[in-house]
Amino acid sequence: MQTLMNRLLQTALVFITLVSSAFASNDLVNATLSLSPQFCITTQPDQSCEVELELKWQTQTSQTVCLMSDHQSLTHWCAPSEEIHSYAVNVSTNRDIQFMLIDKETNQTLATKKLKITPTAEPKYRSRYQKPWSLF
Repeated sequence: MQTLMNRLLQTALVFITLVSSAFASNDLVNATLSLSPQFCITTQPDQSCEVELELKWQTQTSQTVCLMSDHQSLTHWCAPSEEIHSYAVNVSTNRDIQFMLIDKETNQTLATKKLKITPTAEPKYRSRYQKPWSLF
């Protein structure tokens, strides 16, 4: 009976810890990041997209932020002051780019956005039911 009570107590403590950390992280991370444009449409699947991106953000508290991405030429940029709330950049890419807004002091991720590259042309695959030959 004692071990059952210990397990219930441990489970309750873990649950309370998880719930409180979830609420605490929601209180700290109140930021929005917008990306314009959000999509880049190409005519071919492997064609590069050249576009001027504008990233804008808002935070509830005044803080200096940094932008990070998984693109090789746009890996890291930090705002020089708390008054800066936008960043414009020209990019050339043939794959999606993930952007992250990060608090400069704590390195906490505040918000994320993704630029999606979408080709208009379908890949030229042969249909499963289409035969390469015909008897008639």
